[in-house]
This record gives sequence, C-alpha cells and structure tokens, in this order.
Amino acid sequence: MRDIAYEQSLLRHQRKMLRILDEYSQESVNDWTERDFLAIQRALQVYIESFIGMARYFVQHKYQLSVSQSREAIDELKSRGDLSLEQHQELLKIIGFRNVLVHDYLEINDGIVQAVIKNRLYALLEELLLEWQQGLELL
Repeated sequence: MRDIAYEQSLLRHQRKMLRILDEYSQESVNDWTERDFLAIQRALQVYIESFIGMARYFVQHKYQLSVSQSREAIDELKSRGDLSLEQHQELLKIIGFRNVLVHDYLEINDGIVQAVIKNRLYALLEELLLEWQQGLELL
C-alpha cells in the first residue's frame, strides 16, 4: 500500500535540495565560501539519499520487492528494464559520491563538488524521480 505522506515528504525535501543546488549552479564557484561548500555537500547528500529512498520505495511498490541497500534497488531497476546500462552506471557513480560525502568527509575534493554543481550532474536524479512518481500514480 502506498504511503502518500512519505511520498510527499520525499518530494518536499527533493524540491528544496534541488532548488538549493540549482541556485549554486548559477553562481561563480570563486564566490563560494567554506560555508557554501558545506551547504552544497549537505544538499547533495540529502538529495541523493532521498533519491535512494524513492528508488527502494518504487521497487517495493512496482515489483513487491523489499530491498535493503541502495545498490540493490538500482540493480533491480536495471535488470527489469527501468534503467539503461548508462543510467545504471551513472547512478552507481552518484551513489558512490554520496558515500564519500557521508563516510569519507575528510577526503572530499572541492573540485569534484564544483564540477558536480556547475555541470548539474545531479540532473539525472531529477528526471528519474519524475518518471517514478508518474509510474507510482499508475499503480
């Protein structure tokens, strides 16, 4: 059974983080302060984690499968044709980056963070989230 309150909460967080990330993508990286880098890192972490939550939720509702790890959900979606090989590979990189943000916070490379934001490398998540939200409406 769908949990509309959970879906709406995820959507609110995703929109908020996306708005923050998009605002930074329009600014000059030379103007970013240390606090900006921390805000960006946190926004990326929350955005990616909410994406992972939605991927697991989507798999659970579309295929009646319970997956406990982010990679399992992404792998399942690829194996069932919901993700292309290219999307799958990009998502694994994004999830790996989230792991760096959370677990290897002493090793975060500011240049990579800048590239992720300036090139909107998080945009793939936005596209898939919209697809999955529409897919849930059809279930």
